Amino acid sequence: MFSSHFRSSASLAGRRLFVGFSPWTAKVVRKQMIKQSVQGFIVASQVKYLGRHGKIFRVRRPCDAGSHSIIEKLRLPNVATRFCADMPDRIRSVRFHTGGRMALGPVFAVLLVLTGCGDSQSNSTPVTPVQATPKPVDAATVPSTEENSEDRLPLVQVDRDEIPVDNPAEQGWQSESFTEQVNAVLKNLAKQIEYPEQATAEFLDPAFAGAPVRPSNLVTVYADAPLIVRRWNTESSSESKEASIGFQESLASLTAEVGALQAVRVKTKVFGVELNVEAATTDLYFQLFGKHAEGTLQVTSTWRCRWNVEAGPRLMSIEPIAYEEVLTDASQPLFVDTTTAIIQGDVYDQQLRHGIDYWLTRIESSRGIDVGGWQGLAVADVNGDGLDDLYICQPGGLPNRLYVQNADGTATETSAAAGVDWLEGCHAALFVDLDNDVDQDLIVGLQSGVLVLSNDGHGRFTPRAAMVLPAALPYSMAAADVDVDGDLDIFVCCYNRRQGINRHLLFARPVPYHDANNGGRNVLLMTESTPVDGAWRFRYGTGRRGLDVNNRKFSYAAAWDDYDNDGDLDLYVANDFGRNNLYQNQGDGTFRDVAAEAGVEDIGPGMSTCWGDFNNDGWVDLYVSNMFSSAGNRITQQSQFQEDVDADTRSAFRRHARGNSLFTNLANGRFQDVSKTAGVSLGRWAWGSLFADLNRDGWQDLVVANGFITQPDTGDL
Repeated sequence: MFSSHFRSSASLAGRRLFVGFSPWTAKVVRKQMIKQSVQGFIVASQVKYLGRHGKIFRVRRPCDAGSHSIIEKLRLPNVATRFCADMPDRIRSVRFHTGGRMALGPVFAVLLVLTGCGDSQSNSTPVTPVQATPKPVDAATVPSTEENSEDRLPLVQVDRDEIPVDNPAEQGWQSESFTEQVNAVLKNLAKQIEYPEQATAEFLDPAFAGAPVRPSNLVTVYADAPLIVRRWNTESSSESKEASIGFQESLASLTAEVGALQAVRVKTKVFGVELNVEAATTDLYFQLFGKHAEGTLQVTSTWRCRWNVEAGPRLMSIEPIAYEEVLTDASQPLFVDTTTAIIQGDVYDQQLRHGIDYWLTRIESSRGIDVGGWQGLAVADVNGDGLDDLYICQPGGLPNRLYVQNADGTATETSAAAGVDWLEGCHAALFVDLDNDVDQDLIVGLQSGVLVLSNDGHGRFTPRAAMVLPAALPYSMAAADVDVDGDLDIFVCCYNRRQGINRHLLFARPVPYHDANNGGRNVLLMTESTPVDGAWRFRYGTGRRGLDVNNRKFSYAAAWDDYDNDGDLDLYVANDFGRNNLYQNQGDGTFRDVAAEAGVEDIGPGMSTCWGDFNNDGWVDLYVSNMFSSAGNRITQQSQFQEDVDADTRSAFRRHARGNSLFTNLANGRFQDVSKTAGVSLGRWAWGSLFADLNRDGWQDLVVANGFITQPDTGDL
C-alpha cells in the first residue's frame, strides 16, 4: 500500500488529526485527540510503531509567544522524536535523530494546531495561558548550562573572517573579476535605457565610438498579425564597421522607428571575455522589451564591446554582431494571464498561489517537499465531454489537484471526488488509455513508485496496480506500445538513486560531472494484462528489451517517435550531466543505443526533449533543452580551465554550458546539429520544451519553459 492512499480527508480548519506514514516502515493503528484550551487547541496522538506503543503527548507548559518548544519525545528505541509549532498556520511534523543520520526515514507526521507548547510532564499539570506579550530577549546573553538541555542548544558564534568569500581575482580568474566590473557598468547602461532622464556618461571612455546598435538594413522575415519579425542580414550588410557615432546616438537607434518606450526592461549576459594589457573585449547578449503607442518591441541582439581596462573599465565601443526585433500590435495581445479567471475558489487562494518557499516553512521535508519543486502536470479530457482538463502534481504534504473544464472555459476542482488528491510527493503524471476503453486512465509517479488508476469514463479513478521502485525515484514517464500487442507500455525516467533523495539533495552528485554514470536506473513497465484480459498486471522489461544499456544517466525526460520511418517507435532520453540516449527499435521490440553514431549524444545538462518535423520534410527532428550558462561559456574558454585534461574533455565541459540543441533528421539514420543557425540555443535555464504550431501556419514552433527558483531578486535563477 502507498501512503498516497491517505488523501486530504483531515481538515485543518476542522482541527482534526492527520497521520501520514511511510509505505515501508510504519502503520498507524490508533489515533486519539486531546484538546485543552491554551488559546486554541492542543492535539495529541497515540500511535503504534513497528509493534511498540508510543505515549500520549502531553503539554507541561506553553512556550513564550512566538517561540518554539518541545512536546514529550515518543518512546522509541534510539530515536529522539520532536514536534514543534509556533503558530496555527506554521505547522511542522516529525524529525528523527539517530546519532546524526536519518536512519529510519519519514515514519509519520502529525499536524499540530497550537499557539504554544512545552516539555511533557504529568497529565494533571495545569496549563498556564500563553503570555500576550513575548519576553524581551537579550541577544548578547549566553544561555546558562542549566538552560542548555538536549532540547535547548546555544547559538554558535561565527567569525566573519572564517566565512568563505567569492573572490575570483585572488583565485586567478581575472576574466571573472573583470566580468563583475563589466556587469556593474552594464547595469548602469541598462538603467540609462530604462530611464533616459537619468542618463550619465561616467562609465564611457572619452574616445567612445560605436556603430548603431540597431542596424539600418533589417530584413522582414515574418509578418502575420499580430507579429512582425525583422532580422539583420549580416552577410549582405554594406555598413562600414569603421563608421562610428556617439553613445547616445547609438542607443537612440533602438527606438528610432517606434518612438518612446514605456515599462522598459533590459537584460544583458556576458558570455565571452578576452583580456589584454590595455584593452579588453566582451561578447554579450542584449535583450530589451518595452511598450510603445501601437504595441510592444522586443530586441534580441549580440554585442561586442571594447573596454579601456586601465580606466576602470570604461566602455570604448559597441559593435552589434547579431540583431533581431519583434513588434506586436497592441490591439491583439499574444497571451493573456487568465489563471485566476479560470482556476477559481479556495483551492487556488489557499494552496496554488503560494510558492514553494511558503510551504517549506509549513511542511516537514520528510513528507517529500524541497526547494527544487520538481512537479509536473498532465492534460487530457478525463470525463469525455470534449474539453481538456488539467491535473497538477504537488510536493509531499499538499494534495494533487484535478481541474475539470466547464463549457464556459472556467474549471472546477474535483480531485477529492475523483479520488486523486493524495498527499504523497508526486513528480509526474500521465494520462493514457491503458485498458482500451476509450477514456484516459492515470499513471502517477510518486515518492514510492508508480501508481496506475483506471478511469470510469466520468473522471473518477480507481487504483489498479502499484509498482514499487526501491532503487530510484520516478521523475517523468512516457508511454508507447513497445511489443505491438495493442497495450501501451510505460517508460519511467528515474533521475537519482534513493540514497541521494534520502539525504534531501537539491542537486545530485554526478561522477564525473560532465559524463556521469551514477544516476538512477530507468524502468520499462510492460503491460501484461488489463481488464480486457481479466486483470491489471505489469512486468519489468528494462533489461530484456535492451534499455538497461547506458542506463545510469540522471534521466529527466523521454519521448517516443519513429525517427527512422520504419514503422516502430524509437526512444530518446534526455540526461542531466552527460550524454543522452537514442534507443533505436530493432523491429522486434528490443532496442539499441545509437545516440553516438546518430550524432545526438548532446553532452550537457539535458532537461527535456521533444520530436517534431520543423522543416516539413516528412522526417521528425529532435529538440533537447539544456541549461545555458554565461559563466560556463566564459570560464571554459579560459586557458587555465581544466589544464590537466585532454581537449575532448574540455570540449565536453564547454558543450555543457552551450544551451539547447536542435537536430535536423538527415533521413539516413543520422542528425545534423543546426542549433546555432536556427537561433534556438539560448533557452536560459531550460526545462520543458514542446513543438507546437502556435499560429496555425503549418510550421512547428518551439515553446521552452525556463527559470528555476523564484525569489524577490529578479536576476536570480
